[in-house]
Amino acid sequence: MFILLYLTIAVAKFTRVTFPVNDLRDNVYFLQKFGIDLGKGTYSFRARLTKPFDEQTDDYVYFRFHIFTDDYWPMQKRETKCNNKRSLGTYQEREKLPLNGNWSNLKQKKINLYYRDKIYIVATSDCDGELAKVEGYSIEMEITSLNNQSHFSCEDNGIQKLYGIQIICSILIGVYCLIKGKDDQFIKYVMRVLLIDIIAEVLFFLHYTVYSYNGVGIYFFDLLGSICNNASQLLFAFLFVALSQGWTITKQELNTVQFFPFISMIVVYQSIIMIIIKYFDGSEDKYHNFYGIGGWLLMLSKIGLTFLYSYGIHNLNKQVKQKQFIFLIALVGILYQIHYPVVVFISEVFVVPYWKNRVITMTSILVSHFCMVFCAFICTTKSTAYFQLKNQSQTII
Repeated sequence: MFILLYLTIAVAKFTRVTFPVNDLRDNVYFLQKFGIDLGKGTYSFRARLTKPFDEQTDDYVYFRFHIFTDDYWPMQKRETKCNNKRSLGTYQEREKLPLNGNWSNLKQKKINLYYRDKIYIVATSDCDGELAKVEGYSIEMEITSLNNQSHFSCEDNGIQKLYGIQIICSILIGVYCLIKGKDDQFIKYVMRVLLIDIIAEVLFFLHYTVYSYNGVGIYFFDLLGSICNNASQLLFAFLFVALSQGWTITKQELNTVQFFPFISMIVVYQSIIMIIIKYFDGSEDKYHNFYGIGGWLLMLSKIGLTFLYSYGIHNLNKQVKQKQFIFLIALVGILYQIHYPVVVFISEVFVVPYWKNRVITMTSILVSHFCMVFCAFICTTKSTAYFQLKNQSQTII
């Protein structure tokens, strides 16, 4: 049911881009990437000079508007001749660009899909030197793309409803923790992490709700939501690391003074990574939220935390007799730490472009919520080994 809800929602993407005419000379220039589900996609576009060449004239020059499929876009990049590049496009329009600075006529192209989702690359070119007259000027272009009358590209389909469901699930987990484990030290920290995560989910939901109406959304909410979401994941990962050091199992006190510089450094580091990741939104090669150098840096930090957690579990195993419990928290903790790098790697190698974002996003959400439910269960159920160990450590103190 959860997966069906995620896959059924559909909403246009609006892009306004300004570029120098010189960048088009003998070149195919990337403008926008947008995916279409089975059904009908619509692309509308218009262009103008950012500064009039001659305000009094009705004359014009020509520009070319192209649409490539995700199959042929990489092929055109390997071609050396501009005419060969643009010949690989699925659609090409030769349109008039007024020299007086007015907008060109609004043009629309409809695409019907019958057998699979496709990612389409929108581009422009000047292989024939038709814009030579306005060399040195800049062009502003507006593109509105609709996926079955929706603003959401196919790889983002369901994202708005997904975050709505996630908010409800997070609140339910939080209520359970509040009722069952409000006096538990570990649960108190889990609830703080969960609160940050809910803030991120609400910000994402508001961003995508606005996006569904205008194809733009609220970029600040998207950026802040990404930072909060990453911070909550990082802090939750740190709770697992602290658990592996024996906190609440062999000792009750968490040396926050010792860990604070480490936590602060990692939070700042990963916040910078998220800003880098969001900076590359809209890149022609980006099919999921963690593509590029920022994503690789984030993966390295997750792998580092995995090794740190594994080392702590190894030492804890020497101190605690309940080996089955140690194995269980080792399994869940390592799953939480390492699932992101593994899923991203698998998606890059084996998953088609229009499914990458869905696979990575859904897996991350499901694993995160599973681990939170696991923590809530072991902390509040009297029959668990953790509950017994926790009480023993409190008795010793």
